[in-house]
Amino acid sequence: MEIQEERVVATIYDVAQAARVSVKTVSRVLNEEAAVRPSTRERVLQSMQQLNYTPSTAARTMRTQKTGLIGVLTTAITSAPTTPDAAGLPSVNLLKGIQSVMDRSGMLMMVADTGESPERLEQLARTFREHRVEGILYVADYHQSVSPPASLFELPTVLVNCFDEHQRLPAVVPDDVAGGYRAAEAALSRGHRRIGFLTLPETMVATQLRNQGFLEAHEAWEVQVDPGLVLSVGKFLDPPQEEARALRHALEQLLNLREPPTAICCGNDKMAMSLYMQLQQWGVSIPEQLSVVGFDDYTLITELLNPRLTTVALPYVEMGQRAASRLIQEIQGVAEDRSDRIVEALAGPVIWRHSVKDLR
Repeated sequence: MEIQEERVVATIYDVAQAARVSVKTVSRVLNEEAAVRPSTRERVLQSMQQLNYTPSTAARTMRTQKTGLIGVLTTAITSAPTTPDAAGLPSVNLLKGIQSVMDRSGMLMMVADTGESPERLEQLARTFREHRVEGILYVADYHQSVSPPASLFELPTVLVNCFDEHQRLPAVVPDDVAGGYRAAEAALSRGHRRIGFLTLPETMVATQLRNQGFLEAHEAWEVQVDPGLVLSVGKFLDPPQEEARALRHALEQLLNLREPPTAICCGNDKMAMSLYMQLQQWGVSIPEQLSVVGFDDYTLITELLNPRLTTVALPYVEMGQRAASRLIQEIQGVAEDRSDRIVEALAGPVIWRHSVKDLR
């Protein structure tokens, strides 16, 4: 019978003995204190590696009063089947960005899904406090205004993809004004002067901001906007489940104008995909007869359409990274003064593919 050798777990005393220093010196290295000579620090770190020493998290928490834990509240799990339909990419990409920063900082994420319930959100925020998280990130599945529960004001908190309606908490959101501007400019820069815009529901924050950007781009290019070219597909939804029919009605209205558009910007890539299908049924060729610009860069759509779809990317990963960095700054007390920009907006680039014809 084979006898397995018992694994010996190295202690801080073993590290001190191997590095020929005191236990206090090892402790100083673990706490990243400055009062340790570089040569001594290197010797201690090498001894830790050789002995495969793992510091006690519980002991470090008692000593420093820091757990290294970050709480992340999200609807990524609950909304996963529906988010792409309503707003584009799943918020899991926001979590990817957050995770990359936390990995580099040595902090650990605790993720909880709110189930889109305000009561559960409050409960989970209290639970995070009980587990002594050092800060909280609240992640929404689309750009929106929120009313944070009182418990989120008791710890460093950063909102992601949403903003506090009273501007009390720092937030990182997509720059939808810049997004609308760049969508329009993608067509304007290729010589198009009559550009349709099929928008998301008018009640959405992103819709209003992208409309603003769309108009600003035309103003910058000194092109007059025909109000009849800007339509909300939502106004044709009756009943609500008839999305394809609503898009067809909106598209018919645009193409039956005396001067129809030569390009159409869509509220998201899913809408652009439906537009492709409808135009194909009518025998309208993209981009030879009509150019199309999407929004989101949902690659499961944009890379599979023929021709591949030019679109404006939503910078979800970058937003997650920026929000995580801001939270760490808040926790460390080194956050820069953002009194004039508590809500930070990040713009995504145009991803050029083959759905926009050059008319120049």
